[in-house]
Amino acid sequence: MRIIVTRPQHDVTTRYLAGWAEEIIDLARKKGVTVIDLNKDKANKDGFVGRMKKVQPELVFLNGHGGDNCVCGHDNEQLVKSGENHNVLKDKVTYALSCNSGKTLGEQVAKNRNTTYIGYKDEFIFISDDRYVTRPLEDPRAKPFRESSNQVMISLLKGKTAQEASEKSKEKFNKCRIEMLSSGSDSDSLQAAQFLWWNGRNQVCLGDTEARL
Repeated sequence: MRIIVTRPQHDVTTRYLAGWAEEIIDLARKKGVTVIDLNKDKANKDGFVGRMKKVQPELVFLNGHGGDNCVCGHDNEQLVKSGENHNVLKDKVTYALSCNSGKTLGEQVAKNRNTTYIGYKDEFIFISDDRYVTRPLEDPRAKPFRESSNQVMISLLKGKTAQEASEKSKEKFNKCRIEMLSSGSDSDSLQAAQFLWWNGRNQVCLGDTEARL
């Protein structure tokens, strides 16, 4: 099996997402999966589209900023855009950790047969601590967001269906939300709980929901 992962790193948000994705890359490689890691400036449109056509991965993991109709790479270059090159994701299972792309782009991608798009139909929001910007995997404030969002890829790599993977992620968002509300140890726990609820509420699984790897 082959996976393409995009990991732009041009601002705080993308550095965090890129760091979180390291966990998934390590897990995939331990399972013998071939991982094509488009890190930093390698996460550009030409490189992404070229690798997609050449490698034909079964699974695509997009990390970066996005909009209703696109997901971006390094320096916010649009990698995939509805009505332009969205069919590059045809016949694939895609998870996009990106704001808003589950709305227009996800819907259009998912119209293709045997194609799945898991993403967010509104903003994906997380809390972080500036002291951990160079080591996001160690950030305790970001941990519940990392664990909840990464649950999609973890479940897919374990052979769960796309729908099951999405549900596992939503369950994790909710579990972390409840823990935040009950802990009271963090002054920002209420806000974190609200954001966890928001992310789980806006995660969508579109197209072939029974697809599995």
